[in-house]
Amino acid sequence: MKEDFSKLFPDDREEHTNETVLRQSQLIMLRMLKIVDYICEKNSIDYWLDSGTLLGAVRHGGFIPWDDDIDIAMPREHYERFIEIIEQELPEDLYFKCYDTTENPKHTWGNVIDTKSRIIEKGAEDHISGLYIDIFPFDSYSDNFFKRNFSEKLHKHLFIKSFLVNAPLKKPFFKGSNLPKNIVRLLSRLTIIFSILNHKKIYNLSLKSREQRINSMKNNPKTNYGYGTDILNWDKVYDSEVIYPLKKMKFEDGEFSVPNNCHSFLVTQYGGSYMTPPPEYNRYTHFNHVEPIAYNKPCVNNEEKQFVTK
Repeated sequence: MKEDFSKLFPDDREEHTNETVLRQSQLIMLRMLKIVDYICEKNSIDYWLDSGTLLGAVRHGGFIPWDDDIDIAMPREHYERFIEIIEQELPEDLYFKCYDTTENPKHTWGNVIDTKSRIIEKGAEDHISGLYIDIFPFDSYSDNFFKRNFSEKLHKHLFIKSFLVNAPLKKPFFKGSNLPKNIVRLLSRLTIIFSILNHKKIYNLSLKSREQRINSMKNNPKTNYGYGTDILNWDKVYDSEVIYPLKKMKFEDGEFSVPNNCHSFLVTQYGGSYMTPPPEYNRYTHFNHVEPIAYNKPCVNNEEKQFVTK
């Protein structure tokens, strides 16, 4: 029986119109996270706060003040079970899409999406959607160093290197950590083998062997976890003891699952200075435009490009 989330987690976005658009968006996504957490607990599905959301929990006790999305992760088997049950569990104002269930999805990972808001994402100005939660599958990587690094992670290495070549230089060009990153990108473009690669071609080639690689990695011992073999942008691998057993941590006004060793997890992901916020010029958001309340403007794809100019 589907829960009455209007009572469990009421949608009170209209009570927060005095807040900034960013804060309104965060509160909407927080409600979404509470619903996902409830569904996962009900169905014995493991998840944990990931990436900037985990960093926000540890460093700020909630959202990073300028963050405008939520990231969570799941082991592959739990992610697949989540896909099976989520559409029947979500309230009507939320929906789920991913590569396995949606034609021409934007990502290979999953998104729970709010239907009552509208966003325009940076780099995808022709795609109008709602505020969302990213859900990343984690695969089990081999204990064998050579298999893990020269077989299982080869697709990721190629994608990251070619993406580096094709990516624009970071602005401001000569400040802080942007300077060495831009130097590396410029030097990479001088390397012929990488300059002829196109990350989109590698991405499409990788998708052709996606199912085979996922199934193969399910046979690995559960001793190393990393972003899924189809999540080509991220290349981190964590010992299972870093993630399990999961524990709870405060995030805003709730408690949610996090890795067992958040410090080790975040050091691997961000480096040892993760508790020091970056300078203001290096604080990035994901969206060009957000409407936290857009009841009469349903989410569409590629059909409202005029919205970009409004």
